[in-house]
Amino acid sequence: MAKNNALATLLNLAVEASEEAAKVLAQARQTHSQMAQQLGMLENYQTEYRQKLNQTLHSGMASDKWQNYQQFLVTLELTIEQQQQQLNLWQQKVNEANSYWQEKQQRVNAFDTLLQRAEQTEYQRQNRLEQKQMDEFAQRATLRRPL
Repeated sequence: MAKNNALATLLNLAVEASEEAAKVLAQARQTHSQMAQQLGMLENYQTEYRQKLNQTLHSGMASDKWQNYQQFLVTLELTIEQQQQQLNLWQQKVNEANSYWQEKQQRVNAFDTLLQRAEQTEYQRQNRLEQKQMDEFAQRATLRRPL
């Protein structure tokens, strides 16, 4: 039974580690999702700004305004590139966190399987012991019986 208690303790520790890994994975996924939303917003803003620029160009524009638009678009494109890099970084973190969680979950499954096998073995041992005791009891009873 001490073996089962040790396995149960290891299983509990593995479950705790798996739950902690799941929390880290959830946080990474949430941050990745936020980064993707921000990137989408920046890309939408860029599209709207370009459309506004095209409309303004049709009606004419002063050169200083044109330079401001160009500078702003360059800055916006750099921001989008940086956001894409951040999104890629967070995708990598999500992948790593997912792998780590899977590893921890495999440990949980392994300890659970070991514990179930140990419990089954103990159950079978108990059944054999009870059967042996019943056989001995029956044998003694037949030996005591007068002929």
